[in-house]
Amino acid sequence: MKIEFQCCAKNSSKQKDVGRTYAFLKTIADKNRLKILCILKEGPKCVCEIFPAAGISQKLASHHLNQLKKIGLLEEKRDGNFIRYNLNRKLIREYKKIFNQIIK
Repeated sequence: MKIEFQCCAKNSSKQKDVGRTYAFLKTIADKNRLKILCILKEGPKCVCEIFPAAGISQKLASHHLNQLKKIGLLEEKRDGNFIRYNLNRKLIREYKKIFNQIIK
C-alpha cells in the first residue's frame, strides 16, 4: 500500500490542518485513551463506569478524559452528581476528513 502526502509547505490552511491532525494523533496515541474512546463508542458514561472497564485507576481515567476533552473529542453533560462523557462525533468526522485530505 503506497501512501502519498500532498505538499502543504506553501499552503497555510493545510499547515493548520496538519497541526490539528498532529495534536489529535498525539493525544490518542496512548493505549488508555484508545481504550476510553472504545468504551465511549457504546454511549455516554461517567468516570465511575469508565475506569473499571479500562482497567485503570479513577484518577488516571480522569486525567485521560481531561486530555481528550482538551482537543474537543469528548462532550460532557451533568447528570445529577455525575458527569457523563460522550464522543464528539462531529469533530471526529472533521479530523477524519482532514487526515484523509493530508494523505490523499
